Amino acid sequence: MIPLVLLAGFLGAGKTRFLTDAIPALAQRGVRSRVVLNDFQNARIDAARLGELEALVTPLNGECVCCGSLRELLQTLYDVPAEQGTVMFIEANGATETDELLGHLTTDPRLAHFTLPLQLTVVDAGRWQKRWWHNGLERAQVATATHVFLNWTERLGAPRVAQVRAALSELNARAALVTPADFTASLAALTAEVGEVPARGGREGVAAVPRPRGVPHTHPFGSLVLPLPATVDRVAFHQFVQTLPAAVVRAKGLVRFADRPGEMYVWHRLPERRTVRLDRSWPHDDAAATALFIGVALPLEDLEQAVSRLASVG
Repeated sequence: MIPLVLLAGFLGAGKTRFLTDAIPALAQRGVRSRVVLNDFQNARIDAARLGELEALVTPLNGECVCCGSLRELLQTLYDVPAEQGTVMFIEANGATETDELLGHLTTDPRLAHFTLPLQLTVVDAGRWQKRWWHNGLERAQVATATHVFLNWTERLGAPRVAQVRAALSELNARAALVTPADFTASLAALTAEVGEVPARGGREGVAAVPRPRGVPHTHPFGSLVLPLPATVDRVAFHQFVQTLPAAVVRAKGLVRFADRPGEMYVWHRLPERRTVRLDRSWPHDDAAATALFIGVALPLEDLEQAVSRLASVG
């Protein structure tokens, strides 16, 4: 398998700069980098910049890879050979909704030659949460991260850096705060560990990410699909969604309610909220009620018990 890394961060946070440090560091450890680079206009410019570092770079101009350019991104990933000693980076543009993209990267069976994705979010320490109506998107890009790199700290005083560190930890305590050196050491170790593994295994794929000294133990994203009862109590279902474990960063599926068993709905738990959105659906007659969960270190037993309790409410 090939380690798969989603590189996220708001516009100007320094994602490409991070890669200019990470790619040579990986090369020194004998690891080759592939990069899919998504940007609105200048993907080819940054691709040329990274190509000078002997990385294999595919530019994707245009819309975000979480929506308009998703099909092109996935086709690019399908075509990547499962070569040992290689790491695959996806540098998403600054407007990317990471939870949506992670949903595709964790559940598409044609990506089984990659590990479940790591997500490194680059944060501009000086501009953190100073983006007006985009603050929510910036928080969401951190909330789904397995690793965070705090950039541009040399421009700031110690109180501001400490403030941002505390905010990031409160928002996502699971994420490891890393430097490029930390992260590349971890990636090189992961590359060696999974190099001879042919495909993702088990319900959550590769279990853990090797860690350098001083870096907290972290897990890649996983996904889990569980069947729901054929019909459920509407109130109990809303309670089920509201009490999902914090490790679940995205949840969706199909559901039928006992008070209207002839209707089926697509359900989504809304990001950063415990409420659920329901959209009427007209699926095939044999479509089954399901729940898809995406997150870090998903608590399998807790989720199975929650579904079991839902089934017992009649």
